[in-house]
Amino acid sequence: MSYFCGTDIIEVERVKKAILSTPGFKEKIFTPLEIEYADKKSDVTRFTHYAGRFAAKEAIYKSLSKIDNTVSLSEIEILNDITNKNRPVVNILKPNINEMQKENKLTIDVSISHIKDYATANAICYLN
Repeated sequence: MSYFCGTDIIEVERVKKAILSTPGFKEKIFTPLEIEYADKKSDVTRFTHYAGRFAAKEAIYKSLSKIDNTVSLSEIEILNDITNKNRPVVNILKPNINEMQKENKLTIDVSISHIKDYATANAICYLN
């Protein structure tokens, strides 16, 4: 088994500015389900959640780069497992990587934390 890790930290304000000032940024980076999740949050926390997802996508991208360095941020989807305390679940939408996940050849674990001004994430890919 091989392990690959990645980490990222970002300022919430930077993500907020990108979403508010760059047409199409949100749709280019986030999947429709991620947008639905974040947009349900209050005005106070919405951008904190976007920043957390952004940091997680960057951390996952870094950990996946040893396996496939052509995955785009929009092909990384982070949802919440409502059956497991809303723990983040990673779906890679790129077919070859998604198939590896389905066959349990690849497992991706991610942890996201955020406070008012910053969001951070760590990811570990397990290649079986």
